[in-house]
Amino acid sequence: MSDLILPQHRASIIGRNDIEARLRAAIEEGALTNGWLIVGPKGSGKASIAYRIARALLEPLSLAPGDDLSMLNDSRVYRLIAGGAHPDLFVAERRYDEKTQRYETEITVDTIRKLTGFLNRTASMGGWRVAIVDTADEMNRNASNALLKALEEPPAKATLLLLSAQPGRLLATIRSRCRRIDLRPVESDVISTLLQSEANLSSEDATRLARASQGRPGYALSLAAGEGREAIVAAGDFLNASARNGDASSVINRLTGKAAAERWELFLPFLLETISEAARRTAKGENAIPPFEGANALALVAAHRELAALAGRGDALNLDRAQLILAMGRTLHRALRAQAA
Repeated sequence: MSDLILPQHRASIIGRNDIEARLRAAIEEGALTNGWLIVGPKGSGKASIAYRIARALLEPLSLAPGDDLSMLNDSRVYRLIAGGAHPDLFVAERRYDEKTQRYETEITVDTIRKLTGFLNRTASMGGWRVAIVDTADEMNRNASNALLKALEEPPAKATLLLLSAQPGRLLATIRSRCRRIDLRPVESDVISTLLQSEANLSSEDATRLARASQGRPGYALSLAAGEGREAIVAAGDFLNASARNGDASSVINRLTGKAAAERWELFLPFLLETISEAARRTAKGENAIPPFEGANALALVAAHRELAALAGRGDALNLDRAQLILAMGRTLHRALRAQAA
């Protein structure tokens, strides 16, 4: 397995050709707006495309021939941004607290005030100033209000790139002052090819993780870089056991103990997303994937809620994970037995 490539280091991107063509045309015509809202679920590539926009704005002459935002990775702007040293790029994100050895839970107003101060400075290299907010969903109320002021009175040749997985959480006034870019799911076969070339996966494993990623290339790569394959297999076995008799004991050994900590962190969100997607498909009358055929959509929604609550309590109270897994299996079994009306 290969290590993950950080968005600021990534030289290529997949599945975004149409978006990049429109953005490049806007940059070359000098018609790029001051505020952009880049929307997509976690792992969809929001940060990767934001850094590509930043490079293109800060050094447009280094763009490769063509109609996308590709740039040689030996260009000055690429090297400066990859090293976190470009004076005309500001990245607002949750701060790391050295005392607690944790990231803060939100982006604070102090961080956004530094961002607005940066935007009001003269560009060090005489061009644009670019600020990335990763992610805007994590701003607290005061930070959101401070950012709104920057969007209401944007300086010349300055642009804000706001990343969001849940745009409904943002102030309506922030959304209204940004042009929106929606990152749609990338086709599974395209993601599979990426996994085979970048993560050195077999065709079978790449196909399995590509399907599990639900169109999110970044998420697929994160699965490939760690315990993703094992977590996906464990989730499938858990679902099958829950559907059969509710006895999920067969997956306990794979999801317990210190060695399985990373696997559990991947297993749980994948499991919840799978149940959520099954509920959505069932509610719309679409064909559900096994073992959700004939399930009741409302029962699945309730099971999703109960499983998330069980896992949350287990984490907060440091409960025995084996018992937690057994309880989750029984909960899902009851939901799957509730036949659609």
